[in-house]
Amino acid sequence: MHKAFILIFLVLNYTYLEAKNSPPEVSANTSSHLAISINPNCNSQYVNYAVVTESNGRIINTRFISGSEFILIGMGKQPSKANINSENLFKRFKIKDCLYKFDSLKCLKKPDLKLFDLWALRYNRNPYCPPDCTPVENMLVDGFGQHKFRPSWPQIQILQKYGITYINDFFYGDNLFNLLSDFQNPEWRNLYLNAKE
Repeated sequence: MHKAFILIFLVLNYTYLEAKNSPPEVSANTSSHLAISINPNCNSQYVNYAVVTESNGRIINTRFISGSEFILIGMGKQPSKANINSENLFKRFKIKDCLYKFDSLKCLKKPDLKLFDLWALRYNRNPYCPPDCTPVENMLVDGFGQHKFRPSWPQIQILQKYGITYINDFFYGDNLFNLLSDFQNPEWRNLYLNAKE
């Protein structure tokens, strides 16, 4: 009888360990997308870039990338599962050059919004420029968020139209590029600024 209990215990233990160590089932319907989060991270970055893998509307994997890599993939100049056709996604969504080619000589002289200015959707003042800082030329100082560290509830509701639930979520895929397109539109920014509690 004692040997039977030991055998049952070993079989159950082995079955449990096999189930625990097997990789989770992932649907065959996965796709990768460029993504941006405006959630601050431990490296003092206020805009974070990533490639996310999504399955059935849920992010199942996140790989953080640099802003430069994000731009190269978005322009179709760097191979990635997030842009398998190597298409210029910025052109497809009619995004102004200076939003993503911000370091070109032409764009350095323009006060146009830049990709890294997405922090403004969350904060009401540039976190890189506290009240005692001296802004550099064409630096965006005043953010669009109603509160110091977060947008108002009506502003979050506007952002939810771009696929997020919470302000810490990733904007990704077409929703992200639609947001970038709208972000550069002064009328959209005015609507966002006036969405107050």
